[in-house]
Amino acid sequence: MKLHHKIARLFGYELIKRKKHSTLKSDLTYLIERHAIDLVLDVGANSGQFGAMLRKEGYKGKIHSFEPVSETFELLRATCSGDQSWFVHQVAMGDVCGKTPIHVTRGSTLSSFLKPNDYGKESFKGIQVISEEMAEVSTIENFLTTQVTDYDKRRILLKMDTQGYDLNVFRGALQVMGSIVCVLSEISVTPIYANMPHYLDVLKEYEEYGFVVIGFYPVSRKDNLSVIELDCTLLNSKYA
Repeated sequence: MKLHHKIARLFGYELIKRKKHSTLKSDLTYLIERHAIDLVLDVGANSGQFGAMLRKEGYKGKIHSFEPVSETFELLRATCSGDQSWFVHQVAMGDVCGKTPIHVTRGSTLSSFLKPNDYGKESFKGIQVISEEMAEVSTIENFLTTQVTDYDKRRILLKMDTQGYDLNVFRGALQVMGSIVCVLSEISVTPIYANMPHYLDVLKEYEEYGFVVIGFYPVSRKDNLSVIELDCTLLNSKYA
């Protein structure tokens, strides 16, 4: 074993080659470059972690980030301050426009329209609900057709991290799906919220609308290493 690999292991890391063992970051970078992505829709932006990661990886195109929770939205706005190509919106995305109560949790990344189930409460300390807010809800179709005049000429990456609501967001984009080249969705193999769709049903619906899986990337695991949540990248077969 080479010295740099030994040193990495001493600190609990494993060095891998991106070409042989791709990561979410490397696959996203590849997809963005190969398919000339020039617009990112960051749904469930939280405080801007995803957008910041894209910028660090070299993406210079437009980003529209959506975050409904008031306090978290202010953090998001601060994150992208000074970035002229990164726009933020205090709104949630779903399959219909309107207003819906959102459960604000102790850990801001776990806030959801869905209530935590017993397993979620036992496994994630930050999932405790501390308040509720009325969230404005729009759809991807409504946003693109009213706010992005040239959306049909764009090559779009739709990122969704909505704690059990991704399929609703996806359904709200069906009429503009031809412009969406890539999708990144967080999927729960083990549900942590009540009334979450089964992960196989989620994947089946993505595939029914012409998306093929590029990769799976575990986000959280149980002690026995079985997956709780994973990120999934998909490509519109129109562009494959």
